[in-house]
Amino acid sequence: MKILFVSMPHPTHFHPMLPLAWALRAAGHEVRVAGHPDLNDTATGGGMTVVPVGNTEWYRNDPYEPELYGQLMDRGASDYLRTFDWGWTDPEAWSWQGLLGLEKILVSSLLAGISNDPFIDDLIAYARHWQPDLVIWEQLTLAGAVVGEALGVPHARFLYGLDFIGRARQEFLRLYGRQHPEHREDPTREWLEETVRRFGGAWTERLRVGGFTIATSVPGTELDVDGRTIDMRYVPYNGRCVVPDWLRVPAERRRVCLTLGMSNEIANTATTSGEILGALADLDVQVVVTLAADEAARMGPLPQNVRAAGFVPLHDLLPTCSAIVHHGGFGSRLTSAYHGVPQLILGHGYDTLMAGQRQEKLGAGLCLPADNATPEAIRECVVRLLDEPALAAGAARIRADLLAQPSPAEVVPMLERIVAEFAGAVR
Repeated sequence: MKILFVSMPHPTHFHPMLPLAWALRAAGHEVRVAGHPDLNDTATGGGMTVVPVGNTEWYRNDPYEPELYGQLMDRGASDYLRTFDWGWTDPEAWSWQGLLGLEKILVSSLLAGISNDPFIDDLIAYARHWQPDLVIWEQLTLAGAVVGEALGVPHARFLYGLDFIGRARQEFLRLYGRQHPEHREDPTREWLEETVRRFGGAWTERLRVGGFTIATSVPGTELDVDGRTIDMRYVPYNGRCVVPDWLRVPAERRRVCLTLGMSNEIANTATTSGEILGALADLDVQVVVTLAADEAARMGPLPQNVRAAGFVPLHDLLPTCSAIVHHGGFGSRLTSAYHGVPQLILGHGYDTLMAGQRQEKLGAGLCLPADNATPEAIRECVVRLLDEPALAAGAARIRADLLAQPSPAEVVPMLERIVAEFAGAVR
């Protein structure tokens, strides 16, 4: 088979897809990865053959964001999407008007920005040349769905974490059906129907949610969303890295990891990295914080029990840790779950608070809303993670459930059957 992976160029969005690409390659299939040129180093660093697509003249301030995309996200769209009521606690947000507003912002500022016209045009041209049998696309990169529908081949949405956007779309469609025809609007359809028609395709909801979904998630935290789904075990991958010398020897004390993502700070949080480190200074632990040397220097002298590690691969660090404090990013929470490490999630938007609360309900960790996460509250939670056996046992259960999911290698035959069944149906 020929399998085309399509992704936006943010490394953390592409990394979860790589183990499946490796498995397909190992099974003898041809694999290509298509994305903006800024994906080149990330994908080739993971051993993949890359096809750069998209008109680079559209990209200005941010290396991978079109000018319009960057402007919209900078002018409030990013905060709007981050702080939307994804957890479904506000009836007004989940009304027809609320969800229609969400669709308009989501499509205009995010989805159509990632899959802009030059990107789709170039991707279609390559796909018609290479003729893939299957397209697997990162959940925000709907250009992959356009390729699948235009070429008439099966395509899968690759989902990492909670399907919070899919659940909102599902509720939007339910309310859409209740509206008088004169009042119905569907920004997704208006955009994608016109787009796919240019290439001989027709509108279908598959353009938004995929022909089927390949999902990696923390077992027990999933959202109830319609559609065929293949569960796949998450396999940690953090990019090219070298294990530092200090990680090659046993830790002298219990180790706690503090990582707040690529920016090292959380928007609208009640504290800072420095204040968190100060609150943990009197604990008999080693705190490893993922701060670069220049960021650590700006903080001044760090507590004696702190190691500023810069970039360190979580899949090597976490097996040595007794607890982790993080921002709720899917990579951090899934890697923590994979290694059975009790987590404190500082929920700050998107699905982070919802995911943290669901893991807390499973007894696998704790969660604090970032805007209420004072240094004192964080310290109290870390002590609980370290000293309450029930939390460690809950994290171990989650790890066992995660490892029981099909591995990427076990998913390959499932994909082979889907492609074969699709070809048979066409014939």
